[in-house]
Amino acid sequence: MLRTSLKSLWARKVRLLLSGLSIVLGVAFVAGSLLFTGLLRDSADALLTGTVGDVNVLAEGSSIASGGEQSALIDELTVGDIAHLDGVERATGLVTSYTVYPLDSDGNLISFTGAPGIASNWHDTPAAGGQTGPSIVDGRAPESDDEVVLDPSSLERGGYSLGDEVSIATPFDGIRSYTLVGTGTYGDGATAGASYLFFTLAEARAIVLDGQAGYTGVWIETGSGADADQVADDVSPLVGAGFEVQTGSQLADETQDQLDVGLGFVNIFLLVFAGISLLVATLLILNTFQILVAQRARELALLRAVGATRRQVRNSVLAEALVVGLAAATLGLAVGYGLAWGILAVMRGLGIDLGPTVPQLTWQSVVASYAVGVAVTVVAALVPAFRASAMRPVEAMAASSQSGPERLGGPQYVGIALIELGAAAIVCATLLPVPQPLVWLGLGVAGLLVGVVMSAAAVGRPVVWLLGGLFRATFGEVGRLAQLNAVRQPRRTAATAATLMIGVALVSAVAILAASTTTSLERRLTEDQRGDFIIAPVAYEPFDARVLDTVKGLDGVEKAYGYRRGAVRVGGDVDQVTLGGASREAIVDGTSLDVVAGSLDDEGGVAPALVDSDYATDHGLTIGQVIDLAGAKGSAQVLITGFHDGGTRPALGEIIVAPDTFAALEGDSLVTHIVVFADADAGADRSAVEDELQSAVADLPTVAVSDVAEYTQARIDQFAQLFAVVYALLALAVIISVIGIVNTLGLSVMERTRELGLLRAVGLTRRQLRRMVTLESVIVATLGAVLGVVLGLVFGVSLVTLLADRGIDILSIPWLELVVFVVAAALVGVLAALGPARRAARMNVLESIAVD
Repeated sequence: MLRTSLKSLWARKVRLLLSGLSIVLGVAFVAGSLLFTGLLRDSADALLTGTVGDVNVLAEGSSIASGGEQSALIDELTVGDIAHLDGVERATGLVTSYTVYPLDSDGNLISFTGAPGIASNWHDTPAAGGQTGPSIVDGRAPESDDEVVLDPSSLERGGYSLGDEVSIATPFDGIRSYTLVGTGTYGDGATAGASYLFFTLAEARAIVLDGQAGYTGVWIETGSGADADQVADDVSPLVGAGFEVQTGSQLADETQDQLDVGLGFVNIFLLVFAGISLLVATLLILNTFQILVAQRARELALLRAVGATRRQVRNSVLAEALVVGLAAATLGLAVGYGLAWGILAVMRGLGIDLGPTVPQLTWQSVVASYAVGVAVTVVAALVPAFRASAMRPVEAMAASSQSGPERLGGPQYVGIALIELGAAAIVCATLLPVPQPLVWLGLGVAGLLVGVVMSAAAVGRPVVWLLGGLFRATFGEVGRLAQLNAVRQPRRTAATAATLMIGVALVSAVAILAASTTTSLERRLTEDQRGDFIIAPVAYEPFDARVLDTVKGLDGVEKAYGYRRGAVRVGGDVDQVTLGGASREAIVDGTSLDVVAGSLDDEGGVAPALVDSDYATDHGLTIGQVIDLAGAKGSAQVLITGFHDGGTRPALGEIIVAPDTFAALEGDSLVTHIVVFADADAGADRSAVEDELQSAVADLPTVAVSDVAEYTQARIDQFAQLFAVVYALLALAVIISVIGIVNTLGLSVMERTRELGLLRAVGLTRRQLRRMVTLESVIVATLGAVLGVVLGLVFGVSLVTLLADRGIDILSIPWLELVVFVVAAALVGVLAALGPARRAARMNVLESIAVD
């Protein structure tokens, strides 16, 4: 008996540990999210302050990726005048480009998608606040025009060593070779995926400005005690139109605001999944404590009998939950800290250098971790605690420790009411013209999810009945016992199934959204895309427009259209809008742009322009109106001759003008993409044409040639990667669900020790006992999966319906995937039952029967 009691005590501790593990995972997600976003913010702060001067002169709009050319240059005399101003310690002229990329030793581009290749003339002017600006890590600075300095991360990814010849992809002169004489970086060394290249001033001008004298900007170091704002005010009249002057703190704040939006989204995105995990964990803790309190009914009754009050009994259960919550939160915080380090290691392994910044435990992350971990555990234990305190001592002492069948109560009816309210909200969101339908949908989803969790035992009866019938027909009496065990404690079965149901419902909804998104995107790209081939940059940066002239002269090419994109200001507006440049033929033949009114035709000698209809409505613009545009190269008046719907891919912008007008505003040396038509009438071989196009861009590794199908698939794959991340995050909820099934089965085996012993005594074999427990687990898991898939269908279909006007206009339900989810859940049930079934089969029959 003593050994049995010790086994029971140990098993109870193991179950509490398993329950605590679910909280650990949820808290780890919360802590890891906060720590990692804090790490990114700290790294960004160091990066921003290390790459700007106390005062900075830069081209207007250069912080926006306009794709246009550099405005009028700053001459040497102006830089000298700036250097002689009061409060200026040093003024350094800069020649900078964001489209110069190093190649690795195999000739491949060293670049992360969207990250710039930043090339500049070498200088050692301190950064804002006296921090380290550009600095040499190893080797030396470039001294001759055939030398280059590369950042350490790019050097490692490229497989180079000092003294090697490095190939560099330049925007206008193809691939050029340089001797690597050193490694260098800005500030504390963070690159965030970008590459840094430093040249001599003459070579930087040759690469960026085609050898012109002058500078694209000025980096200014202020003297000790000088007011940076006053210096900026003094510099502004010297640089003239086309440039803006900002202090380092202003630049950092401006970029930080943009970064905070992105980091805020990332943090919310991660915390949403942490909340999902904690919801599942709460159900698991609730289930665990309910069973443990039921098993300790006699113990608690004896405490009441010897004088313990209801409050003391209730507090003893809550204290146990508090201890579990504190331990789980502490471990979860440690795991989250390790998780942040792990993500940092992965990013560094991929070549995304965040500098020496490391995850830091902040009071916010510590408080959030303990608040979440303890609150979730204590709240989940409240119901079992009050139930334990409400039990009469005599009733509890006289009751059998073996739990009997459970009756369904008020929560079931509340759950059904919530299902009705949730369904009504979803119907209103999808079928009625209610304001903010996504909010209605969110409320409906929440109501439906909570309602099904509360009434799963009732709404899931048909599933249990069908599975029970199948198992009775297949496994005979063992199947019947499994079904009876699954329905004898409906609330417990429902709570256990609900943990898996939540995960499967979300995964199913995401699967429907993913399938609908990719199907809609594929159709749209296929319908929108014109031509036979697309020449586009791999890093989203514009490329040399001379490629267009080369392509037009290739054999087998019927026609080729180039498209340009820049940024301009309309009238006196401070904010910039995107400007597109394309001929009328390029728009009609090479894009799917719908000109809803008018056309891009020259009327009255004033340059024509097409304006996005939504932009026109918001700004009160009409056809026939003349507007002033100011770009990097100059200004121009244009006549609004038509409106467009902005529906082409890639987008051209709010305002589209003819190529000559675009050249006057932004220059014409760069294009964003080229659409090529093969000459089918002349019998051109498509594969031969593609080979010629590949040869034409052979010296531009930043540019790729693809046919329409390849171009479309590449964009679809980007969305697939995003959804893969979502699936990976949702996997945490499924993992916790599996722990919940294991935990509940294990506790159920403990609770039914005497019953299982009697079954063995009347002839049930070990194998049949294992099978019975396994089938019970399969019933619970399948119940959760079926309810989850049904809810996922409702959520996914409703969401796609509401997103129809945002481009996801084809509903695609991946039925095969949904079936796989249910089958996988049944397999999860089998795996989850391995431990509890093995323990049940190994019980000593006599000791089990003797348990009271």
